[in-house]
This record gives sequence, structure tokens and C-alpha cells, in this order.
Amino acid sequence: MLKKFQNDETLAKAVSDQIESLLQKKPDALICIAGGETPLKTMAELVRRNKKGKIDFSKAYFVGLDEWVGLGRETKGSCRQTLYDYFYDQLDNVQPDHICFFDGKASDLDNECKRIDTFIEERGGIDFILLGIGMNGHIGFNEPGVPVDVNAHVVDLDDVTKKVMSKYFDQDLPLTNGISLGMKQIEQAKEIVVAATGAKKAEIIERTIQSEPTTKIPATLLKNAPHTQFFVDQEAGARV
Repeated sequence: MLKKFQNDETLAKAVSDQIESLLQKKPDALICIAGGETPLKTMAELVRRNKKGKIDFSKAYFVGLDEWVGLGRETKGSCRQTLYDYFYDQLDNVQPDHICFFDGKASDLDNECKRIDTFIEERGGIDFILLGIGMNGHIGFNEPGVPVDVNAHVVDLDDVTKKVMSKYFDQDLPLTNGISLGMKQIEQAKEIVVAATGAKKAEIIERTIQSEPTTKIPATLLKNAPHTQFFVDQEAGARV
């Protein structure tokens, strides 16, 4: 399902409405919010509502979507830094042990994947996931050609991702791998929102909406999931 919004602020409010409604019904829901630029407005709106007492995150659980292998919270632009600085650390009453995030600097990445998988499994899966969409259609770090039947895993970054990643960092970083939830886990989430804003995302949104599900465009795989919604602003949705 595709929904168009006037701008990124109205889109963020709509996503926040869904999370607010979910937590009213299930206070201990497991929520996953992507890093990057697109979810920042939603994070800000959720923090605003939390400060006003409209959303209570005290019983909620959170799991990270992905991380650049080799980076930790101290690196500006890492997924962990974004989520903690703009969201988790801004919330009132969130429980630190209710947050499970990939450690991109872990010495054993296979165990790191298992740790994340276990956290999700113990909570019966992800209740709500907010995703962005890469310029190549990637979801998290699930790049074109991704296996569809895996959970958390380490991936080789696509050339498009490597080219685009410079916008996130103050310095050139020789990053070649990511660690990410797998498409299997993502597709099994009970509510999925793929958000895209800005004219630069218009082409990939057009390709995603008009293509049959294919691993060449990982975002199209989510069309197989019954509870997927694509949220776009006017610019991102200009070609569909």
C-alpha cells in the first residue's frame, strides 16, 4: 500500500500515530527504527509526544536495524550514534536493558548476529519496524542480491552504498561491510512502514512500486508481506 503525504513532517506524524496506537494496545511492543536521515523527523515527533506524556516507552523494547562494521557509538554518523543521540537518550523512562543494538566493533560478528536474533525471538518477533530505502533499493544493509531466508547477518556493502555513505560521516572511512537484520526477520514484522522523502528518492520509489518482488531491488521483497505500507512525501512520490 502506498500513501502520499504533503511533506516529511506530516509523514512523521502519521508514523508516530501508528506507534502511539501500538503502545496503547501493547505497551511492551518490540520496535525497530532505522538510522539515517529519513527517520529523524519521526524520532523528533516521538520524543515530543513522550515529553508531553502522550506516549509511554517505559515498557517498550527496541532493536537496532543495522550498523556499519567497525563503527561504534563514538563515531558521528554511525547508526548507534544516530539512534541514541536523537532518540533513545531523549526519551523519558526508557529502560536501557530494553534496547538491543548491533555492536559494529564486536570481535565475533556471528555471535553478535545470534545475540540480536535471540532478543527478537524472545519477544515473539518485531511488532513495528520503520525502514528507509536506499538509492539502490536496499533495506537496512540488505543489498541487491540479498538472500531472502536469513536472519541477522554480515553483508558486503554495495558500491552504491559505499558512494552514498560519505554524507553520513565527517571523514573518509574505509567501510566495506555492514551487519543487519535479515529480510526474513523484517518481512515477519507485524507492521512495516517503508518511508522515503525528497526528490532524490523518486526514482527508486518508482522502480520499487512498479517492479515485481526481486532480490535485485530488496525493497520490493516487502511487497510480499501483508502489513507493508510505503509512506512517501510529495517529492519522493512524484513518479508514482
